[in-house]
Amino acid sequence: MKIQILPNWCKKIGLILFLISSIISGGDDFIDGFMTGFTNTFHQGSNIFKLYFGVSTIHFFSVLSIVALLVYMLSKEKVEDDFINKLRLESYQLASMIVIIIIFLLFSFSANLKLNLDDFITSFMYLYLFIFFIKKRLY
Repeated sequence: MKIQILPNWCKKIGLILFLISSIISGGDDFIDGFMTGFTNTFHQGSNIFKLYFGVSTIHFFSVLSIVALLVYMLSKEKVEDDFINKLRLESYQLASMIVIIIIFLLFSFSANLKLNLDDFITSFMYLYLFIFFIKKRLY
């Protein structure tokens, strides 16, 4: 079965959209973390992006970053052959197993864990891309 994959130029669009939307959606958290490390005290209240864009727009950009990462994942490589398809499948399987094990361990040891669905989705996508990158470079 051949899976329809986006053309190679979509990889660039996905990467650019991901970077821009990640900076906008995570900018306030980055500033808070930077200021906490700089002053050695907990710093909260940097709402530069939230005041400028609004909370609903920040949420839109966080969803857009997930969609852009998905576009990047589904884009073809420059040379797309059966070996790349095999690497994609192996990376997907390994990332799925690792994320399921991590989720099981997190929920079995912490009953009051406060994580959102997008935390698991983005960690799965990052792990998949990391494993695919390593497998592509090793073989």
